[in-house]
Formats: sequence, C-alpha cells, structure tokens
Amino acid sequence: MKLPNIFESMTEPLTLTAGEVIFSTGDAGDSMYVVKSGEVELQVNGRTVETVGEEGFFGEMALIEQDPRTATAIAKTDCVLMPINAKRFEFLTQEIPFFAVYVMKGLSRRLRAFDQSQA
Repeated sequence: MKLPNIFESMTEPLTLTAGEVIFSTGDAGDSMYVVKSGEVELQVNGRTVETVGEEGFFGEMALIEQDPRTATAIAKTDCVLMPINAKRFEFLTQEIPFFAVYVMKGLSRRLRAFDQSQA
C-alpha cells in the first residue's frame, strides 16, 4: 500500500511549481506533507539536508512536537503534495498502525542520515 492512498480521497492536493516555498524555518507547523509527485528540498541554514521524493514525507516534526518548523521546504521540481493537518495526523497515528510505523521509520532514517553526516 502506498501511503498517499490512505487519505488521498479525503484531501485536496497542493500543486506547486519549482522554487515555491512550502514553509520556512520558524513558521507554525499546522500540516505535514506527502509527496505524490516531484521533489522537495529541505534546507537548514540555507544548506540542503534532504531531498524528499515521491511517497516521501516531511513536516511531521512540527506536528509531533507542536513547535515551530526547524527547516525550510522548497519545491525542487514541480510537485503535487498531499497535506495532512494536525487533526488528521492525530487520527491516522491512533487509528492506522501502518501510518504510525511509516512515520517512525522515516524519522529513524532521517536521524541515522544526520548522524552519519556528522561523523
């Protein structure tokens, strides 16, 4: 099962052109995003730390921690994103174990990649 199929029929996709800013460091985090098509760059202090492609996700940390964004997300290419607001995120993590595990695996992968880049 592809992650976007879980909620795709309930959510209006967000279409962006290359170079558009999705959110910036310090913004309030009201949604996370799943990439349906295209690529998104995540930048910290002007440095690209990750490129998120199809079926990847980003922005979840602000929902989990309820803190401001720690990165800036910019459409690297034209892309279509599926936003997941805080209410839907809470529902999905509580009611669909696959979603919660998917998010945990993504966070773990990011943490490992960060640790390796610091070595």
